[in-house]
Parts: sequence; structure tokens; C-alpha cells
Amino acid sequence: MKNRKIIVKHRDKKNAVTSNDVALCANVSQSTVSRVFSNSAKVRPETVNHVMEAVQKLGYRPNAIARSLTSRQTNIIAVVSVNFDNPFYQTILIKISKMIAVMGKKMMLIQSAFDQPLEDVLNQVIEYQVDGIVVFSAALSANLVSDFSFVRFPLVIFNKHFDSRNFFSVCSDNIDAGTLIADHFVECGYTSFGFISGEKLSQTSEFRFKGFTARLKELGYNNCSTVPGNYTYTSGYEGLLAMKEKGPLPEAVFCVNDLMALGAMDAARIKMGLRVPQDIAFAGFDNLEQSGWESYGLTTVQQPLDEMVDYTENYLRQKISNADTSGGYILLKCKLIKRNST
Repeated sequence: MKNRKIIVKHRDKKNAVTSNDVALCANVSQSTVSRVFSNSAKVRPETVNHVMEAVQKLGYRPNAIARSLTSRQTNIIAVVSVNFDNPFYQTILIKISKMIAVMGKKMMLIQSAFDQPLEDVLNQVIEYQVDGIVVFSAALSANLVSDFSFVRFPLVIFNKHFDSRNFFSVCSDNIDAGTLIADHFVECGYTSFGFISGEKLSQTSEFRFKGFTARLKELGYNNCSTVPGNYTYTSGYEGLLAMKEKGPLPEAVFCVNDLMALGAMDAARIKMGLRVPQDIAFAGFDNLEQSGWESYGLTTVQQPLDEMVDYTENYLRQKISNADTSGGYILLKCKLIKRNST
């Protein structure tokens, strides 16, 4: 091919350069151009150089959509959530986006309405022929019962526990984490307890409450003052005020996430003039960056997010490569972070 003749086809600037133009310019077949861009080992290095020379000369840009029709892969992973007001989900999003980049794929972020059924969202996402889907637990309805057998793409439910052969879920062991808080409160010498929950019927809140109160009962404490919240700072603040209206405040309050715990702490200190932890103690869940600030020093539970992301990546890789991998779930242990709020 030393004396090959390079043919440049002149075309209207409005028309995009195609792989056929590159093939003609490089004096190779169109299939060879395709193999070059798929990093095929079957293409000789000198042929690759000829093709890339033509690519530079013509200003060719591969059509990702066209390639996806041939390979049946778009190299896109869809991530579905409701919103990202909670810093915890912002942290997860950063970790998931890095994971997707390591996989050599692009992320499509889908922000669904809070009351939109997940099944409807997934049907919309499937239209884009994505390679996989990751759904954050915030996007899941409390009464979700669908097995999503209609989903033909790898699907991961992140941070909520489901057992289905049709998809994979990765989650912290929330029941066990609740027992960590109960044990810690009792070890600190507290004898009365409170709980500010998440939304009604929330699996996350239910399991943390179950572990917390069951362990307290084992240790001889049967009463726990409970008020509802909705995972926001404001609901934590208002939740403690509501708990005060019900009767004497408990000595130690477990809030189902850090945002509510921070709100409850501010209500205690600013609205009620109480000292933390001398007059009332608090524990949260998630180990947000803000929880470690000196002004809060919140005792909390840290989820193994890096490990959860690793399991997500492994499942997606196996399913995308057509490995014979069924669904199921993995529950991972959490870690208690002790600070000055207890």
C-alpha cells in the first residue's frame, strides 16, 4: 500500500462526512473503518494509520447512534432519581458517575417526578436503548411491588432491599444499623429514647426503626417516642418540636437520616435552649460532610457506599457482557461514627 492513491471526495459542507467517505479516502472497505473504531485487534497497525490519516483529513466524527444500531449497545447507563436536594444523593451521584466513566460509558441522568410510577419512568428510559439502568431509592414508591420482568436491560436498585431474579438490589443492612444506635445510646447511659422517622411506609425508615426498637426491647426498654418526618432538615426541626408537645423529651433521639438530625439539633439548641449532648443527645444516618462540622459533631451511621458502587459495577459488567447472572440482592454492614452529639 506504499503507492496507494488517496482519493478525496468533495461534498457539500452541509452534509456530514460518513464512514464510507473515510473508506474511500483511505482506500479500504467500510467494514475496515468500522473495525478500526471498535478497536478490533484484526486490523493491521499500518491500516489503522491510513484510516486515521483519512479521518483527520476529512474531519470525520463517528456516529454513536449508528454504531449502537450495529453493536446493539449505546454505551449509556441511565441513572434515575427524584431530586438531589439531599447531599447524600449528590454524593452517590458523583460516585456512580465515576463508576460509569471507568466502565467506558456515558451517563444519562433522569429526574422523575416524585409521584411518577417507576414503571412509567423505566418504560421511557428503555426507549433510549440504554445498556443499563441504576435507580436510586429516592425514586422508588413505598408500595413498590412490581418485579419489572418487562425490563430487558441490566437494572440495579441502589440503596433499597428487594429480592427479585429480574434485577439486582444493593443496600445497607438497615435493621442491623438500627441496633448499632440502640447499643450506643444504652452504652452512653441514656434511658429514654425517641425516633424521628422518614415518610410513611418507607422501607428504609421502617427497617431502621425495627432494628432500633427491637434492640432497645432486648435491653429492657419498651418505650420510644416517635414522630414522622420526610428526610428533610425542616421535618427534623419540626419533628422535635412535635415530640416536645407529646410530653417530656427523651434523653436520646435517633433521626432516620442526618438532615433531619441536624434540623432536630438546631431546634433543641436554638428554639428550646437545650445543650447537646448534656440535655439531649442525637444520632443520625448517612455521615454527611455537614455532620462532621464542628458546629454539629453528629454521631451517625456510615453506609459502605464504595462497596455498594463496586457491587453495582460488577453486576452491570456481567449482565452487559451477557453473562448468565440472575438478579438478587446484597446487604452490607454499616459503621457507627461516634461524635460529640452523644
